[in-house]
Amino acid sequence: MKSHWPRVIVPGLLLGFTVSSLGFADYNELHRMLLFRDLRLLFAFALAVGLCVILFASLRSHLKLGPIRFHSGTVPGAVLFGIGWALTGACPGIAVIQVAQGLWPVWASFGGILVGIWLHGRLLRRPAPAVDQC
Repeated sequence: MKSHWPRVIVPGLLLGFTVSSLGFADYNELHRMLLFRDLRLLFAFALAVGLCVILFASLRSHLKLGPIRFHSGTVPGAVLFGIGWALTGACPGIAVIQVAQGLWPVWASFGGILVGIWLHGRLLRRPAPAVDQC
């Protein structure tokens, strides 16, 4: 059985280096972005989201996938994710980068991530029905 680690580690390290170099792993930089005080990070974030939209749209058309279906918890989950990101300065990916940088306050973020995963498992024993996209 062939290992997939080299195909995962190299892009992960590249992403971590890039995100860290841009300042996305810095709590203060992130808050300046969220308060619209640092447009550099905001534009970098918008560019990344735009590129992902284009990439996923082209993959969808190339793979001829069916209609997009949204889970009814998508919007409330996104709001909670955003609140947690704004309060802690870390999404799960950034939290891993902050641990690698030796930033110990990130363990509070990991605690919140683990509690959220645990609560999700306790409260939603079965997935809610998907809702068609409008």
